Amino acid sequence: MSTRAKELKIDIQTMTITVPVGKEPAMILVDPKQGKAKFVPLVPHGETVVKSSQGKIAKVDYRESELF
Repeated sequence: MSTRAKELKIDIQTMTITVPVGKEPAMILVDPKQGKAKFVPLVPHGETVVKSSQGKIAKVDYRESELF
């Protein structure tokens, strides 16, 4: 199991999240059905694929490659 994605706290009263800003590209995934939000860094070369199932975020796949 990867620990790349970091859980973000959702303020239930205002339905907001605080997003950290870093130096590397990243995306924020929000699934209101599950009440979860995650900060997901993108791979330097390759793909970061988000998979869903039954209207919920189910999986994040990291497909990395290397430039030659």
